[in-house]
Amino acid sequence: MIVQWLDWKDENHFLFTMFLPVIWQYVGFYFVILITGLNNIPDDLFEAAALDGASGLKKVRYITLPMLRNVLCTCLVLAINGALKVFDLPWVMFGAGMPQNQGWLTGTYMYDQTFNKMNVDYGSTIAVLIVVLGVVLSNAANRVFKTTEDY
Repeated sequence: MIVQWLDWKDENHFLFTMFLPVIWQYVGFYFVILITGLNNIPDDLFEAAALDGASGLKKVRYITLPMLRNVLCTCLVLAINGALKVFDLPWVMFGAGMPQNQGWLTGTYMYDQTFNKMNVDYGSTIAVLIVVLGVVLSNAANRVFKTTEDY
């Protein structure tokens, strides 16, 4: 007996079954980036905060997160660009059999339009849109994480 939410061909759980392996594929990559950023924070800051009486949450809020600002921004930009161009796992899992009414990912929709439906002009337009959308969203992420002062 198959549990209904584990049925990867079920149209009700189409996005979940597509995102789960993609997220699992990149978790280790972002984890290594974040661990490297955490290792670059000097221990002296945490010792000084402990002497001043800062609790664990205050250390995270006032030391760790501000010092990881650039690392978090890098991870966000990489995640945005990766989400826009993800293609391989969803195409292998579903191929051209993706539920039409559930939605497509940008990369799989572009491929389907270009090579399966032979609509090269529309596929090229989608490719340009993916690039423009990636640039705009990456710039927006950089502006959100922009600092007014250097640490």
